[in-house]
Amino acid sequence: MTQGLENFWYAVEHAHGLRDQPLSVTLLGRRYLLFRDASGQAHALADYCAHRGASLARGWVEGSCVRCPYHGWSYDTDGHCVRIPADPPGTAIPALARMATFPIREQSGFLWIFPGEAGRASEVPIPPFPELGQPGWRAVSGSYTWNAHFSRVVESALDTSHAPFVHRPFFGNREDASVEGLEIVSEPGLVSTHHKLKPPARVGLLKYIVKRKRSHSSSTLTGYLPNVNRIALDFNWKGYQYIYFASNIPVGDHTTLTKWIGVRNFLPYGWADGNSIRNTVDTYEEDKAVVETQPPGPSWSTQGDELLLASDQLILAYRRALARACPSAAPVPAP
Repeated sequence: MTQGLENFWYAVEHAHGLRDQPLSVTLLGRRYLLFRDASGQAHALADYCAHRGASLARGWVEGSCVRCPYHGWSYDTDGHCVRIPADPPGTAIPALARMATFPIREQSGFLWIFPGEAGRASEVPIPPFPELGQPGWRAVSGSYTWNAHFSRVVESALDTSHAPFVHRPFFGNREDASVEGLEIVSEPGLVSTHHKLKPPARVGLLKYIVKRKRSHSSSTLTGYLPNVNRIALDFNWKGYQYIYFASNIPVGDHTTLTKWIGVRNFLPYGWADGNSIRNTVDTYEEDKAVVETQPPGPSWSTQGDELLLASDQLILAYRRALARACPSAAPVPAP
């Protein structure tokens, strides 16, 4: 797995996805165990039992300890083994009977872990999602998998010119696909742009809530280093918006797991959730069909073979920002 990407917060699971049962997640080629203690507080450990290397995800939680399903070893929230059933009472527990722990936070609807140097975790911000949970906003969520490097997935959501060709049900006018000059915002930890686009087709529930004729819609595309996308789509009608917030989890060099949350401020009712989910999944399927045909591995590894244009400025800004943040992982020369 690409080295140099450890010192970031990664959203590895929806907050509601971790309940009573321990959960194993894979990030940057390594397994991590998530579990909640008796008070509901989330914890993250390396998911390799110190005894025989088994995953604890099929084990169980007792109080504030997690038990290994193989031989019943019990680990506390600090990763220390506190019980070995096979040893007679009074036997000292070996000092090496412990698992590494990792900083974990529950924020923005996700569980975030920091796999790098724990002392740096407080210095690194977690991307904000201020609309989530606010009155008037309705949330849906889901996940899907890509056979592609996470950078390819991130860049697909930073691409300002592909919609008329890849997402034809919403943006079908291929003869009017020009992209106006982009103003790129580049700040520590993020890149972003706001641009106008032809209004999407009034399909699904949009035909009931959006005026038939509009001059434009607009979107704000943001990439948070290294793997989070935020797409804020404004329909230019009564302030209606749909915001897509996605963590594109680098499972391995060729596999990405996306955990996403979408919020809308129109039709905030349960009966409309299915339409929002279908639209998001359809968009993924359309992107997936193209992204998985791109060269394998990190996007920056083929930059010399690509012809990037003015409409690709946000993608180039993302690569440069990542190069500045972790040059050993993404050695693209920054300007």
